[in-house]
Amino acid sequence: MMIPTPWHQHVSPEGPFSDVYEPAEDTFLLLDGLEGDAEALKGARVDICLEVGCGSGVVSAFLASIFGPTPLYLCTDINPVAGLCTVETANRNKVDLQPIITNLTSRKREPLSTQIFQVLKMAVLANCLAYQGRGAIGTVSL
Repeated sequence: MMIPTPWHQHVSPEGPFSDVYEPAEDTFLLLDGLEGDAEALKGARVDICLEVGCGSGVVSAFLASIFGPTPLYLCTDINPVAGLCTVETANRNKVDLQPIITNLTSRKREPLSTQIFQVLKMAVLANCLAYQGRGAIGTVSL
């Protein structure tokens, strides 16, 4: 199944979204992993999709092309310009994304030593790739 990459030409070193992380190899590898699991993902009952550090919103827009309009797509980022960029990505790709500008750890005085996420039905994402920092990719092991 070939799923088109969301339109993202508005994200570049020049222009109003120059302060937003431009989709690069790590983004496209993640999209490839999601595309590989698209059939299994379509069979999952999904109510809410949360992207932490959405940047351009391309990943959430891609997910919206898989799951359709039913789930709520929450896209968080610390950068207000990323929120505006996510809105532009959503509009250009005719999907509904909800950007939230937040620093998830701003009230914490010490760095987080442990982060725990409870994820249901994660097995369908076994072939996806995990982002481990700018330019570093690791595979998800389940």
